[in-house]
Amino acid sequence: MPSRKFREPGPILYGRYACTHGEWLELTGEAVPEAAYAEGYLPYARLSKANQHLFYMGRSLRVDLARYRMDKKRRYDHRRWQEFGLRRLHLDKTGFLARYGDRAATEARSWMQARFGVPYLDGAEFRHVLEKPFLQDVLVWEWNEALMAFGLIVKGTWGAHYWFAFYAPETNGTTPPGHGYMGDFLQWAAEAGLPYAYLGTSYGLKSRYKSRGLAGIEFWDGTDWIQDRDHLAGLLQEDDAGLGNGEPVQSSATEVPHNSLV
Repeated sequence: MPSRKFREPGPILYGRYACTHGEWLELTGEAVPEAAYAEGYLPYARLSKANQHLFYMGRSLRVDLARYRMDKKRRYDHRRWQEFGLRRLHLDKTGFLARYGDRAATEARSWMQARFGVPYLDGAEFRHVLEKPFLQDVLVWEWNEALMAFGLIVKGTWGAHYWFAFYAPETNGTTPPGHGYMGDFLQWAAEAGLPYAYLGTSYGLKSRYKSRGLAGIEFWDGTDWIQDRDHLAGLLQEDDAGLGNGEPVQSSATEVPHNSLV
């Protein structure tokens, strides 16, 4: 179980209401994150003052894999992605670092720069994420023996979280589009018999790709897991109408603001 929960300043929209304080959770010792994920918390990636293992509560999105399926349009898009013939590897963290070493960090940085103009994780933050004790699994996708993508996965019997995904940018349809990796992660999690797949936060219309065409979607409203897709769609519209992005923007527990990345 986590050692403690606490509140820190930060405007957050858990449901349709504004909160003046964010809900945080810290894991210590050998604690596992199962309860944190079940209660709507997600791991905080930025460097903390005391190297804490912090989780923040947000509008977390997950898929109930017992109800998971893709609709016709999403299946069509995913089949087109599968036609690239990528090879998926599931490695433990030690095996991943032994296989790719510094190459993975270099590739991730170049991909972030190509997609966003600036990396959303610097070198120290990237190492900080990799050092998290609850992060032990990595999915890797290779294409003609070239590294095309990798996903940092938090996994347990309770489910799996697609925490960070780094992939080569799509180039005029000649390289695999990024959305396919998340679909392949869902397929992997379902085949593994896991109950839930966590997809990070869902704020603003830009995040619709996470839930589009998927059965089994649930979101955390600050109190419970909600299956009402229409309600979620309305919240995403409200986010873009000026009600804020719903994430912790600053906390005395941390040194750097966090943006939801996956």
